[in-house]
Amino acid sequence: MERGGAAWRLQKPYKGTGPAITDLLGGHIAMMFAPIPAAHGNVSAGQLRALGVTSLKRSSLLPDVPTVAEAALPGFEVAQRSALLAPAGTPRAVIERLNKELNALLATDEVRKRLSLEGGEPIPGPPEAYAADIEREEARWSKLVTTIGLKGE
Repeated sequence: MERGGAAWRLQKPYKGTGPAITDLLGGHIAMMFAPIPAAHGNVSAGQLRALGVTSLKRSSLLPDVPTVAEAALPGFEVAQRSALLAPAGTPRAVIERLNKELNALLATDEVRKRLSLEGGEPIPGPPEAYAADIEREEARWSKLVTTIGLKGE
């Protein structure tokens, strides 16, 4: 496939962000999507240029880098999320206690600062809100996978 006079080829997935960034720095690939914590050091050192962040709001680590939605594709959002999960069937009282403690930790300056240094933005809330988020993401990506005919290998 050619684009703008430059040859582009599809590449098999890398076995991690590190090898992909190494190839990007070495000029073996032209671009990549990378987690902010993995790329931040090279961006700050001027070795890589961040073109956009995929969240709906700018990153606190890269405040001068526009979102993809701002720069080119309104409504575009692909965000990396982390969650505290418990086995199905965990008693509701245990879930409520874990959620209360997690939200209390996310409210502390120490944890917020640590997450910020890693490019994270805490989103405290009830378990039901995160469950709804998981369902929305599953529906969104399932539709895309079906539409373009992706198959697991």
